[in-house]
Amino acid sequence: MAATSQSGARLAGIDGLRAVAALWVLLFHVRAFSHAKLWPGVDLVVRSGSTGVSLFLVLSGFCLYLPVAGGNASRFRTRAFLRRRCARLLPAYLASLIAVLAAYLLTDGRLGLPKLNAHDLLLQTATHATLTHQLFPSTFYGLNGAYWSLGLEWELYLTLPLLVLAVRRLGLIRTVLAVTMLTVVYRLALFYAAEAEFISRHGISTTVVLPNLFLGRWSEFALGMCAAEVYRTGQSKAWSRRWLLPALLAAALGLLVANNPLEHVLFGMVFFALVLGVLAGHNAVARAMCWRPLVAVGTMSYSLYLVHQPVVEMASTMLRARYQESPGVVFATLLVLLPVVLAIAWLLFMTVERRSIKSASPHRSQAQLPVAGLLSASGRDGPDCARFPISWQP
Repeated sequence: MAATSQSGARLAGIDGLRAVAALWVLLFHVRAFSHAKLWPGVDLVVRSGSTGVSLFLVLSGFCLYLPVAGGNASRFRTRAFLRRRCARLLPAYLASLIAVLAAYLLTDGRLGLPKLNAHDLLLQTATHATLTHQLFPSTFYGLNGAYWSLGLEWELYLTLPLLVLAVRRLGLIRTVLAVTMLTVVYRLALFYAAEAEFISRHGISTTVVLPNLFLGRWSEFALGMCAAEVYRTGQSKAWSRRWLLPALLAAALGLLVANNPLEHVLFGMVFFALVLGVLAGHNAVARAMCWRPLVAVGTMSYSLYLVHQPVVEMASTMLRARYQESPGVVFATLLVLLPVVLAIAWLLFMTVERRSIKSASPHRSQAQLPVAGLLSASGRDGPDCARFPISWQP
């Protein structure tokens, strides 16, 4: 089975990866808010769920660059691209933001959501509405902790025209290498500045805000662009074999080296290889990612990402009050309640996100190419991004 759907409208395997990333982040939050400690191997996987953001960044770079991959960078139009991003992503985000603000006002400091005074409410609302909340320690995790990566994604969107320009001048490989080197230098500079106590070693700015500015995560997005070029030129199978060993080494270094400042760079390499493997098709991973229930969750994974954390947070607060000495029971009960979270996400998808997909998705791609023009050289069906520029998947 290839990684594509038979309809030619979507890359089913990419949808499956989106679902994996969203569900992984969800499980990470279920574990965090339940305070449960799982079996050693399982616990390691679940508590690493925040790494799902790295997979989302690679997928984002893949889907956004795909329409101009294969020598079509000159067709990129910045204004059209940004207009479609706004139309595609902001309606569902703003709808979820209004719902979260309503939850804060209605709970008034109960159910695990902190009480906000007028100043805090105004600050949180203003920064989140303008997608600048990830720039400040006091708002980075405010309102809905999962929102931080949305701000990061918009930073990356704003850099895409610059990256496309660099590809025109330098070529894609040189651009990706330059971006990766900038990310490595930036992250190492932050690490050694903290070690030398030029900046606070344990402050939230040092540990959270600064590492997650676009410079600290740029390489993951750029690797996604590289995956788009590989797919567009029909080289997915060859590259997936070539990247298997480097990905395994990167995963080992990312998992085993404590306080690793290059952790996200390494996991970007891992997920780059994973995406290549799915795109190559005809392997167990590609077949697993094409499982229909997983693909169905993948189609609404943006909505799932937007709504899941406040729901899990409030439900876990109520459950912990009842099962104070049994975090494992809280964790298990939250797992049983996951269909409720999925139902809420589906509601947001059906009422808002699906409409925004249509409004942001003309029958021509971002690069103004016909759908047929985005078929890969290997003859695979046209991907998701060909007809609908893919939603940001955190």
